[in-house]
Amino acid sequence: MKKTIAMLGTASVLALAAATAAHAGSVSGRVSDASMTIGLQGATIRVLETGASAVAGRDGAFRIAGLPAGQYTLRVNYVGADARDITITIPSDDANVNTDVVMGDDVAFRENILVIGQRGAINSALSRQRADDGVVTVLSSDAIGQFPDENVAEAARRAVGVNVLNDQGEGRFVSIRGLDPNLVSTSINGVRLTSPEAEDRQVGLDVIDADVLSSVVINKTLLPNMDADSVGGNVEIETMSGLDSDGLYLRGRVATLFSNLEDSFGYRGSINFANSFMNDQLGVAGSLSYQEREFGSESYEVDGGWDEDNGIYFPNEVEMRNYEITRERLTAVLNFDYDYSDNLSFYWRNTYSDFSDQEYRSRVELKLEDARFDSTNSTAILPVFVADSNDPLEIDRDIKDRLETQMIFATDIGGEYLMGDTTFDWSLSYTYAEEEEPNRLDTDFRAEFDSNEVLGVNTAAGDIPQLVYQGGATTQNIFNSSNYENNGFELTNGLAQDREYAGSFNVRHDFALASGAAYIQTGLRFRSRDKKFELDMEVYDDASNLSLADVENFVEYTQDRQGPVPSAGQTRDWFNANRASLSLEVEDSLIENLGSSYSFSEDVMAGYLMAGWESGPVRIVGGVRIEDTDIEARGTEVLIAEENSVVSGGVTLSDDAVFFTPIRAEDEYTDVLPSILARFEARENLIFRLGYYASIQRANPGQFAPRVLVEQNDNNEFEGEFGNPDLNHLEADNYDISVEWYPNNDSVVSLGYFFKELENVIAPIEYSNITLQGRLFDEASSFINLPDGEVSGWEFNYQQGLDDYLPFDGVIAGFNVTWANSDATLSDGRVIPLPRQSDVVWNAVLGYDQGPWDLRAVVSHRDEYLDEIRGDAGSDRIVLEHTQLDLSAKYNFNDTLQIFADIKNVTDEPYHAVTRPDGLNRVEQFEEYGWSTVFGIRVTY
Repeated sequence: MKKTIAMLGTASVLALAAATAAHAGSVSGRVSDASMTIGLQGATIRVLETGASAVAGRDGAFRIAGLPAGQYTLRVNYVGADARDITITIPSDDANVNTDVVMGDDVAFRENILVIGQRGAINSALSRQRADDGVVTVLSSDAIGQFPDENVAEAARRAVGVNVLNDQGEGRFVSIRGLDPNLVSTSINGVRLTSPEAEDRQVGLDVIDADVLSSVVINKTLLPNMDADSVGGNVEIETMSGLDSDGLYLRGRVATLFSNLEDSFGYRGSINFANSFMNDQLGVAGSLSYQEREFGSESYEVDGGWDEDNGIYFPNEVEMRNYEITRERLTAVLNFDYDYSDNLSFYWRNTYSDFSDQEYRSRVELKLEDARFDSTNSTAILPVFVADSNDPLEIDRDIKDRLETQMIFATDIGGEYLMGDTTFDWSLSYTYAEEEEPNRLDTDFRAEFDSNEVLGVNTAAGDIPQLVYQGGATTQNIFNSSNYENNGFELTNGLAQDREYAGSFNVRHDFALASGAAYIQTGLRFRSRDKKFELDMEVYDDASNLSLADVENFVEYTQDRQGPVPSAGQTRDWFNANRASLSLEVEDSLIENLGSSYSFSEDVMAGYLMAGWESGPVRIVGGVRIEDTDIEARGTEVLIAEENSVVSGGVTLSDDAVFFTPIRAEDEYTDVLPSILARFEARENLIFRLGYYASIQRANPGQFAPRVLVEQNDNNEFEGEFGNPDLNHLEADNYDISVEWYPNNDSVVSLGYFFKELENVIAPIEYSNITLQGRLFDEASSFINLPDGEVSGWEFNYQQGLDDYLPFDGVIAGFNVTWANSDATLSDGRVIPLPRQSDVVWNAVLGYDQGPWDLRAVVSHRDEYLDEIRGDAGSDRIVLEHTQLDLSAKYNFNDTLQIFADIKNVTDEPYHAVTRPDGLNRVEQFEEYGWSTVFGIRVTY
């Protein structure tokens, strides 16, 4: 198949090369604002006589080829400005005419709402969306700056059809149209990003600071010249170019941050610059941002689910967690663009981002399932437990001292050459991502109570149950730190690395066809990816001479009474001073290390052929892409067998034993992926779109890697965890239809319907009493392909400036909503929604942009979603709905100086996950973050 792809590309290139012999004239130029310094990306330029059109690039430049000698009328449209007609004359068939277009020059520059403020942000975004072949949502840098967004993920949340999954209250993973973030791809300046996550493909976009962005583009439909491994869509992050505007651009921002939960301050700062040199041939742009933020959270969790006795429900294990976090984020961008001539250009773009979390987690675990359930004294809302010699109660108090760093680096070099009506472009890129946990220390202290201590759990106490300690002796024993002895240490050094080399070459030829403008395009692309995870864990036995009293600490925890916990600093100091005298559990360490580590390589060779045709109001683009995938992975099977168990060969063990077996797995497959998109402009302000494309999603490396952990007891009963290299990759057929209405120069109303038919959906699964690899397992967890699934829904978007409706001059309103529905069938016949898919996601925005004031309020909402699939619907984990209010205010003293203030999560919305064994919400996790503020100054020159 690789030979077929190469032959397809070669034949297409030769055909296009032959076609370059026929030349025609062309027109090129630049569309700019009234100051003639800012290019208007997204402006559409159409030749009225032929229907040929072009869309202005990021610097406002455009080019239309395939025009014979003659006189033509160019109509230029940009949202926020009246259309402009320009007459040009092409003197000969091989001539190129240059003409520049100024939009909005009837408005004084100091009031130029075409490019400034909230209106400017709307104009820029809507112009690009309106001109695109497919269904996209664009967020410009000004639009991003209107919200209190910490990172790229939070910026993307404002787009229609986009939901963001939070981590510690901050946006992290992007979901499009309700699909799992692993089904969403991420690129920066056209380069596909690899993931620092140890096992996944999803990219946590909290790594990249929002201050360095030029724009964010959400592609919801794919064309043959785009990578096909995306079912939800692609998040394209764009950074600045030095050729985006004429002259020097300089912007600086400094701010202080405050988190009310931890009552702590942080700070952030950024600087962005762009300039052109050598008579505007060389553009240089750069950004640097740094943020340090101290914050935290409080979490109440239930582990092991809820159990039932005589109709009384109770949690098996209660966990009380307090997090204290210092988060640092450094992002740097440096881009070079060089226009050697009108026909030849080069670029080199670089992005580096470094993210670190110093996290101290203080946790208390009460294993209620070990104690005796007192059915006599329990009530429906107050189950009671007794700890005695037959049923002792174990309580753990532990500390996690962890520094986690994530790094992403992307570099891309490429160029473009115009030869008559033919365009050649190429690129070479390298991306690298890593996640490291250096010297993480987990320390546990445990006490066992068997003196008739009595505990109750008030399950009617609100969102979370409250523990009730009955009797003074119970309270005294449980909260006496000297009762807790050290239960061991784990010192971890984990390193995940993910790198990809990629290259592409494309050729496009423009020509006239059937009273319209057409093009044919072909290209080849190669991607080579290597991902691995290496765990180096040292497991140490308990220290008999250390109790919790020696390192006692108390943290503020308001959800319940947590009591004493280990001090992170004192615990690490004690460990470092006494490490040499501790007993290293070599076998346990090997089990953890070999059972978790793996390597994964993936090579993708792709070729495509596509064509486009436009005549008057009709534009059609379609073609086919072929991708050949070759995967290899390595892992280890770890078998932990107890004494007297029977292992391979019928051998009965005389002692406990551990067996390690290296495993290698591979897979290869080829996909033929057609697509077609049609755009019909019924009127200049009314556009219909219709599209179909096929796409795929490969299994996550951690799902595919052949890692096996099997535990066998002396009764030859098995429990196991498996990766699954036999997984098929997900295949999707995607359909879209939409209509967009632009009633005036600063508004849009759109409605769209989407449908995705999925095959081989990948999902985690927990088995009971199943035979795998010739062994009968009592319990086993792995990953499987669900036979099929589907996602469908509607998207509605409304944005408008209300200047024409007194007394609302200066008011800007917006609302977008996505209604989605999905289902998949499990192997047992149960029908479920796709994991992490919310039925309804909406954003409402109300802004005011008049004079020096720029105010905005935004409400973001998502419905509940299925988070984890378990044995039955009553055991599944559900994350409840989330509604968040953010406020932003800015005051402009002049064109240079601005002060701003943001308030995030005004209503202190928590993260709330439940299970429903009896149809009621039974808490699994309730995590609170508090609200936070940002106050600062921005200077623009």
